[in-house]
Amino acid sequence: MGSMMAGVEAVGDEFGIAWCRRLARPNDVVRSVMSMAASRIRSLLDDISRIQRKIADISRDESRASERVASATRNLSRASSRSQMESAQRDQQRQQDEVARFQRRRADEMKELARKQEDLARYQKDFQKEQEQEMKKSQDIIKRLEDESRRRERTTIRQFESALHRSRDEIVLETPISYSAFISHASEDKEELVRPLADELTRLGSKVWYDEFALRIGDSLRRSIDRGLANSRFGIVVLSPSFFAKNWPQYELDGLVAKEQQGHKVILPLWHRVSKDDVMKYSPTLGDRLALNTAMYTVRELAAKLHEVLQDDGPAPL
Repeated sequence: MGSMMAGVEAVGDEFGIAWCRRLARPNDVVRSVMSMAASRIRSLLDDISRIQRKIADISRDESRASERVASATRNLSRASSRSQMESAQRDQQRQQDEVARFQRRRADEMKELARKQEDLARYQKDFQKEQEQEMKKSQDIIKRLEDESRRRERTTIRQFESALHRSRDEIVLETPISYSAFISHASEDKEELVRPLADELTRLGSKVWYDEFALRIGDSLRRSIDRGLANSRFGIVVLSPSFFAKNWPQYELDGLVAKEQQGHKVILPLWHRVSKDDVMKYSPTLGDRLALNTAMYTVRELAAKLHEVLQDDGPAPL
């Protein structure tokens, strides 16, 4: 039983670590490629802007040269001597050559602009394609993770039910004690939250299975937990960073999930120092449940709300 449950507890961590390592490498490569493409696009946009400014400057200079050609032509028409006519003709030719030079430069820059714009269109198309492919890969990965999470949850429930069935003969028969709720928690949360909460629930009249109340010297921890799970109507699950890192709380949570498979809602989540995203990463099914949050209520207020639910004949929403 102990070795089997250790294997059950290790499945999630081993799978999650291996899967994340497999996905990290290709995603890093894809992000690097997309970053390079984005950098190239920015560089092309800068080049295009620079060429456009250069073309505008050349066009301005060409316009001025054309004005000088017109002026030289007017001077030529007004020439009254041979020497004035030859001088005006030379000036006209120089200005025309200057206009031609500006036109050639502008044509070269226009060709360069067209080439840069073609490169930009190609890179933007490739970048968009990479984004679409990456989005599709991410969606596929999320779907595979969700499918695997559901498969692991079903497997864990079957293993837990099988372990409970095999261990029934090992448990010493005694008069069962009926509890209103089982408090599943990590020991790190005991001092700050769980002990005061258990004390307040007891003061209000709720009978709770809490390790400091229910365990006696010499008791088997696993057998006591099994009895507490089996004889509790509800399970108050204190979800915290310490809870996510522990094995025994996961064992208890699996037991409560197994009870819910019988068609009764028994899990009452209590978030402590965690966000919805934290809970969703740990268990999407728990993340979707309405929960109490220690950031919003005092211990006395939490106990009052939980006590109200525990007194109902059947499970009720928080």
